[in-house]
Amino acid sequence: MSDTFVGIQIGAISFIDEGVEEVLDILQEKAGVNALLISALSWSIGNAGRAAFGFPDHGAQEADHLRGGAFFAPDPRYYSKTSMKQFAAPDELYEGFDTLVDVIPAARRRGIHVYTYYCETSSSAIRSIWQPGFQHFLDRDHRGRMATRPSLLNPDYKAFWHSVFADWLNNHDLRGIMWGIERQSPLMDIFRGDSSTGFDEYYVAEARARNIDIERAIAGYCAIDDLLQRARGGDQPKEGVFVLLLRQLLRHPEVLLWEKMWLESHQAFYRELYGLVKFYDPSYEFGIGIWQVINTYNPYLRAQYDQSEYAPYADWFKPVLYHTPAGARFAEFAASWGAGVLADASPDGAYDALATVLGLEAFAAPRTEGPLAGFKPAYVKEWTARLIKETGKPVYPGIGVGVGHHGASKAITPSEIREGVHAGFDGGASGVMISRNYSEAELRNLAAVGEALRERGLI
Repeated sequence: MSDTFVGIQIGAISFIDEGVEEVLDILQEKAGVNALLISALSWSIGNAGRAAFGFPDHGAQEADHLRGGAFFAPDPRYYSKTSMKQFAAPDELYEGFDTLVDVIPAARRRGIHVYTYYCETSSSAIRSIWQPGFQHFLDRDHRGRMATRPSLLNPDYKAFWHSVFADWLNNHDLRGIMWGIERQSPLMDIFRGDSSTGFDEYYVAEARARNIDIERAIAGYCAIDDLLQRARGGDQPKEGVFVLLLRQLLRHPEVLLWEKMWLESHQAFYRELYGLVKFYDPSYEFGIGIWQVINTYNPYLRAQYDQSEYAPYADWFKPVLYHTPAGARFAEFAASWGAGVLADASPDGAYDALATVLGLEAFAAPRTEGPLAGFKPAYVKEWTARLIKETGKPVYPGIGVGVGHHGASKAITPSEIREGVHAGFDGGASGVMISRNYSEAELRNLAAVGEALRERGLI
């Protein structure tokens, strides 16, 4: 087996649909895969289900209507300190199949390492989660309503993840765990017109301990939300949306103190998980997957998440660098901000301003061409090199071999994949992560990964 890391993200459904040995044959022969990143616990179709945007040339050609949960049998000995004890996926497709027990031995016989993978997504749309009792994990939004995602300060939610990690690492022959960072602060939820998180009793108590004026902070969030809702409805204040937004932040500096508190709670959570993995065995690896909205599209999140600060809390990184759909995703992000925060600008003005401040001008096409142009492969090289320089750790760029998009987007082809893989290694990558999910990828695109690796003499 090659020493170069060649990982692929995969859900249990693919092994069920196609057979364990058959899938492993495909992955090794076509792409030289030597590491499986298994979504052993997930409620997300994109991470664990069949393809959401059209089926590839393998697997079942129908929707699986994923309900999700654990695709392994939780060991009750490890869940005494959490209220969440019954969370095995109820989907009939998974009856009699344990993705860890049934896949790991077969993979290890082939010299393939196995990691479990969980992506704590930001989206409020990948819900609802069916497990009885999960609602007790849920946060509150800035208007006091039940939110759609768990609270990062909820002690029972943290105890649940401590239990899952203990179960995985003590009962299965794993190389480690990858944790996907895809959450954002309440202000950014408001910027995109979504429900926020970060205001439940645990955040209120933490704010009180930090002497943050809770009423003033919440009043500021509500004022900004009201302003942006009016802007999305077509209101064009004479002073400008952006100026009025800054005015509210100046009137309510408590908002930024709350943002700092939320950010620190998020960072503390994944750092806690890193320490837990090392507690069980220092040789276990903890990898961090970095959301493309954080590392590429959103200037506020780029400012929040200083990449150099990741270094002590991970053994390696997988930045999401899906260059082919990046054109459509960036155009969509710019349109979202253009409807609210940057409503004073023209659509082209908002798009161009974001591209300029984010350093994307050399990689992104003009707005009207962007979705079908994608980003140039050089983007993968540049962003890989930056993360290596700033962390000093191995980087396995995530190449979107099959990730879909709900609107018009550049087609993912073998040539795009080969160029993206080469660009990652040209940027200093120590390996590659085939993403987002095997169930989405066409076989010709998997083969293109292997072709690029062979061209470089890596497999």
